[in-house]
Amino acid sequence: MALGLPVKMVVLTIVGMVGLAAMLVFINNSEAAIPKPMHANINGSSLIILSESPDLIELPVEVINSKDGTPVEKASAALSGMSAASINITDSRGDTVLKFNKSDLELTAQEGYLKLTVRAAGFREYENEFAVKVVN
Repeated sequence: MALGLPVKMVVLTIVGMVGLAAMLVFINNSEAAIPKPMHANINGSSLIILSESPDLIELPVEVINSKDGTPVEKASAALSGMSAASINITDSRGDTVLKFNKSDLELTAQEGYLKLTVRAAGFREYENEFAVKVVN
């Protein structure tokens, strides 16, 4: 009886190691399995003054790979907050334009912020809670 317990532990350890090795083969230790970092820039001003803005507010956004600066194509960029949202997809240059109607922005205090969220396949999600400041 005392001999059976250590043999079972050795067998279970070997089976576990074989299972771990099989999982590592499937995951593949290449860079493609690890999400890359990305960054988004709002080109132009990140300040909206509602009293001076046109009825249609356009905010150009550029999305790049943080490691090498190359554009990120087909990334989903979204600006949201203050009861408004705008979503668009980047082109081959990593550029997109997010558009708002001035009347869509509900400013309940003297100032507010729009959150920028960017997602793309093979990249980590990018978020900036204070990407655009909105004032009266």
